[in-house]
Amino acid sequence: MNHKPSFILAGLLLVAAFLCLGSELMAGPKAALAGSTPPPRDSLTPGPPDDDDDDDDDDEPVGAYLELATDLVPAGAWTVVQWQDSAGEWREVEGWRGELATGHRWWVHPKDFGAGPFRWLVTEGPDGPVIGISPPFQLPAGANQVAHVSVLPGG
Repeated sequence: MNHKPSFILAGLLLVAAFLCLGSELMAGPKAALAGSTPPPRDSLTPGPPDDDDDDDDDDEPVGAYLELATDLVPAGAWTVVQWQDSAGEWREVEGWRGELATGHRWWVHPKDFGAGPFRWLVTEGPDGPVIGISPPFQLPAGANQVAHVSVLPGG
């Protein structure tokens, strides 16, 4: 029985797989740059971990947090997180805005670790003027990390 054609086919497939993998490795690590559209974001802080050990696979992925630090707390103040697109324009992150009293901590999904640049704004109400802007920052790079972002008056 001649298995030579099977070995040749398997060898060619293996070489093709290594070539594809090698080209990805040779390209080096990919920087997390903002494109022309924002990545989807999860805006809700996950609840407490599922400790019932019933193996129902409803555990949330382990994420990180983005937390605002500011002394700007006028009545009715709002916060807005923005991302910078490849053209240099700042755009609002959908779901990452809210009253300062409740909108000062956002959950970051693992797929977004290290992405940026972002900035945080404090405004006088939902459509009010900007009263403070943070310097640009990157999202946390790993699980359970908290990025503390400061916003000062006038930016």
